[in-house]
Amino acid sequence: MSESRATPRIWFSVAVETAPELADAIGSFLLDRGAPGLQTDDGAGSVIITGHFETAGVEHEVERFIDNTLEHFPGVGRPVVRCSSITETDWAESWKDHFPPLSIGARVFVRPPWVADVPTGRVGIELDPGMAFGTGHHGSTQGCLTALDAVVTPETAPRVLDLGTGSGVLAIAAIRLGARSAVAIDIDPEACEIAVINTQRNGVDAAVEVSTRLAADDTGFDIIVANIFSGMLIGFANDIARRLKPGGIAIGSGLETAEATGVTDAWREAGMTSVREYDIDGWTTLVFRAPDASAAVSSPLRK
Repeated sequence: MSESRATPRIWFSVAVETAPELADAIGSFLLDRGAPGLQTDDGAGSVIITGHFETAGVEHEVERFIDNTLEHFPGVGRPVVRCSSITETDWAESWKDHFPPLSIGARVFVRPPWVADVPTGRVGIELDPGMAFGTGHHGSTQGCLTALDAVVTPETAPRVLDLGTGSGVLAIAAIRLGARSAVAIDIDPEACEIAVINTQRNGVDAAVEVSTRLAADDTGFDIIVANIFSGMLIGFANDIARRLKPGGIAIGSGLETAEATGVTDAWREAGMTSVREYDIDGWTTLVFRAPDASAAVSSPLRK
């Protein structure tokens, strides 16, 4: 008697190539429509967001959603929607291909759950790529991780604020690199839930406070890292400067290179001084210092 085999499950893939301004809205729609997770890749000045679905036809709903959304974003080009089908076994393997482990900066190693080994001299951060945006593969996240690697040490043990924490990767990295504590803020409650899970997964939950709100009087941070959008970085410039200790470090990303000048001008007007910047895959990460360098995080920026 021959052994019976279940027919491989077929999933329907919907990939949307879009301008970064629409990425969050489209990603949220795909998740709300039933995608169990999202795959996010960088295109040429764009973001490609892929969701997988159990039934065909979702692409028509996506097109209607795009029609309605574009009304609120004049001047933004229309996203391109591509569809395909894939067997479950193929999807499992291709998913892993899109999320290899990453060595970032001198000490950071971001790994998915199926990679166990961490190179000598690096701190491992385990993230499930199916859970949330912020796996370290995006240029803005890599820039923030590189900057944190340069300023956080066990000797200085800074207190860190992570604005727009998403998966929690930056707060987790700060603790693993030597920060004594971190406050991780995100306005999305689901992102906060995922960030909590990831802090627990990495054994740093006792040192990271995750919340949707930041108290107005919560100041005195040695380092603030904000991986958000250029408009928010400009709008929050004075608040970021106010919450830093004298001489503290502000790290800002989530902006395309062409947007860096506007954020730089706003942060300088807020009284902070440019230290350096990182440009990775068309995304810029800015590093600034608050006034009174004598009280700064004592170790110099490592190149």
